[in-house]
Amino acid sequence: MLSRFSCFLFVASFGMCQPSLSAMDVGGKDAGFLDMVERQSFQYFVKCADPATGLVLDKASNSKAPDFKYAPASIAAVGFGLAALPAGVERGWISKEAAEQRVKTTLEFFSEKMESEHGFFYHFVDMGTGKRVWNCEISSIDTALFLAGALTAAQYLETPEIKDLAQKLYERVDWKWMTNGSPFLAMGWTPEKQFLTAAWNEYNESMVMYILALGSPTFPLTAESWTAIKRTWGRYHGHDLILSPPLFTHQFSHAFIDFRGKRDAFADYFENSVQATLANRQFCIDNAASFKTYGKDSWGLTASIGPDGYKAYGAPPGSVLHDGTVAPSAAAASIVFTPKYSISALKHFYSKYRAGLWGNYGFSDSFNVDRNYFAADAFGINQGPTVLMIENYRSGLIWKLFMSRPEVQQGMKAAGFGEAAGKPAGPSEPPVEMITYFLHKRPFIKVERIGDALRPEDLKIGASVWKKAKKGIELDHKYMQSGSDHQPDYKVKADMLADSRYVFIKFRVSDKELVSSRPAERMYEDDSLEVYIDSSDNKFDWGGADDYQIILSPSTEGGVRVREFFHPERTAGACRVVDSSVTPQGYEAVLALDRKAFGIGDGRVGFSLAARNIDRVLNSDAKFNWFFLAPATYLGEIQVKK
Repeated sequence: MLSRFSCFLFVASFGMCQPSLSAMDVGGKDAGFLDMVERQSFQYFVKCADPATGLVLDKASNSKAPDFKYAPASIAAVGFGLAALPAGVERGWISKEAAEQRVKTTLEFFSEKMESEHGFFYHFVDMGTGKRVWNCEISSIDTALFLAGALTAAQYLETPEIKDLAQKLYERVDWKWMTNGSPFLAMGWTPEKQFLTAAWNEYNESMVMYILALGSPTFPLTAESWTAIKRTWGRYHGHDLILSPPLFTHQFSHAFIDFRGKRDAFADYFENSVQATLANRQFCIDNAASFKTYGKDSWGLTASIGPDGYKAYGAPPGSVLHDGTVAPSAAAASIVFTPKYSISALKHFYSKYRAGLWGNYGFSDSFNVDRNYFAADAFGINQGPTVLMIENYRSGLIWKLFMSRPEVQQGMKAAGFGEAAGKPAGPSEPPVEMITYFLHKRPFIKVERIGDALRPEDLKIGASVWKKAKKGIELDHKYMQSGSDHQPDYKVKADMLADSRYVFIKFRVSDKELVSSRPAERMYEDDSLEVYIDSSDNKFDWGGADDYQIILSPSTEGGVRVREFFHPERTAGACRVVDSSVTPQGYEAVLALDRKAFGIGDGRVGFSLAARNIDRVLNSDAKFNWFFLAPATYLGEIQVKK
């Protein structure tokens, strides 16, 4: 039974007790199973940590003895490992003395020997020396996860030397420097290129970083940074949530911050993660006809290793990436949000796939039944949340420790958190229910055939022959796959006809603010249309021998520009603009594609249409797509009628 930390920490801090975990079924038949999963996952941070430095391997074989030369250290994994130690002590898996020595060694090494810049650390470092590897970046989020773990461990151990080390490491982090003059924290910095252009400006796993930055006693950010974060709401099967498809983005901050019963001016983030988990599971159920791995007890799309490498797998709403790969840690780290479904999934993984998935550190990273793929490795940043979230479900220990930190309380106050009771949990406007792609439901269009007597010039925008076009493609807000669009009337319509020589596509784009400032080789960054063709209909590959990307963009000089990007030496003159018009209401064009040059025969051809809308006045930057399933990329299909 846990003894050291209980509700009194919150009574002292907030004047009231947080919602009890007693409603969660942590006893009975599930207790032994969860103890086994948590204990085995915890072993990663015992065996895969260098005793001389405290650094933790980014990944390790789940069936062999740890090899400290197999991979570099991940500083985020170090943070998760430090936070896991209190659970290990309380559960009797490591002695308190050993945990104290481990934390002291780690914090001393970070304080005295680790390369750093303004208090931030490199993402990946050498296990023995702490030196930067792979020319990686000084990482803001990975530093924050390390600090969260250090502060949690220090709060538990209460050793003056450890508390002082953790506090000094936290206080020397210059959050203001990492903003580079903007409201947002940059994703990183390198000596070669300085600040990365990407910033933490959207909702994701960065909440714990911003709370630490807002609560900093030395270099605090203001509430403006928190308020400025973009929160785009979407809907999938009745689940409303802030867009952020990989499930880990809804878990990492929650492993430390207890968001239950709280909300800021924008959302109830605990409920948001509940809905994200339910949507993730439902998407896997809905895709079970396409991928054998998926089902009601086999779900969990998150960043993990897959058969084609490490991918940020995720589920709708928003732009998704999936190929049938499931990560057990995704279900495990959502146990506080969906205990029944998570436990059922973990039991399913263990009972059905134990031979390929279970090892020295619990579940391996991922598996894909269609590809007969079972990951050989376990990853620290997935084993860590597994331990922390199961412990939070069982006892609330990590939450209690982290939330009792005065800096965290200050950060939460600065962000505007108060009680959620009686306040709406969702957005002020209805979320957009976006189109979702299913492999077993690829869209198909039969392109109407016209006679060869007509010349391309006879198919101008207003030509009567276009009345023969039947089913076309329309893109509106439902087809938005990334970014944000603040122009409510933006719409794309495309009709198609064909003869024996050409496929003709007539585009009409309703767009009241045209942006066209990039050179031709970068016109995809302007208002533009993209046509994707997979002539063999055997998966689309960027630059593949039978794959093509045609981009069309309005020109500042009137008319439109067009270019095929993959094989220009073969397609020169094979895509031509028959007619075009640019007005304050948008632009129109007719494109003629040489069927022979683009491999468009009489059979089915992979095809998709994408659009990009850029608005400077309305601050839009959105991508729309008809059908584009990735990473094993499938397009929709067309076929010219015979």
